[in-house]
Amino acid sequence: MKKTALLYLMSLVFCLSACGTVNNSAVQKSSNTELEINGDVSDDTAYIGEYLDSDAQEPNLEIAKGNGGTYIVQIGIYRLTTLEDGIGELTAEGMHFTATDAAGHPISGLIISDGQTATVTFTDSTWENLPNDSAFRYTKASDTPNLWNQ
Repeated sequence: MKKTALLYLMSLVFCLSACGTVNNSAVQKSSNTELEINGDVSDDTAYIGEYLDSDAQEPNLEIAKGNGGTYIVQIGIYRLTTLEDGIGELTAEGMHFTATDAAGHPISGLIISDGQTATVTFTDSTWENLPNDSAFRYTKASDTPNLWNQ
C-alpha cells in the first residue's frame, strides 16, 4: 500500500513539474516576441522630441512625426552646420535619415536613441567638414519637438 501511494505521489510530482516547464517556455517565448515588437519599429517615443547638443546645451536636434510613416529630422551641429530638411525612417537599427548638407549634396546617417540620449552618426557624407563616421551626442529636453522652420 505504501509503495502504491509513493508511486502515485511521484507520478503527480513529475506531471506537475513537466506542466510548469511547458508553461514557462510559452511565457518566455511570448515575452520575447512582445519585446521584439515593442523595441522595434512600432515604438517611436524614444526618438520624437527636442534634444540639446552636448557642447552648447542648445536645442540642436528635433525629431517629429511626418507624413506616410516618415519623420522630420532637423540636426544642428554646434559652430558647423544646420540640416533642416531631414527625412527619417524608423528601422530595427534606429532612425535612418537623409538630408542636404551645406554644399547642397545628400547626406545620411543613423540616429540611435535610448530614450534620453540620442547619438547621430553620419554614414554617407561627401562633405569634407563632416566625414563619414562623425558622431554627435544629444540629450533629450522634451518629448515635444520645436521645429525650426514651421
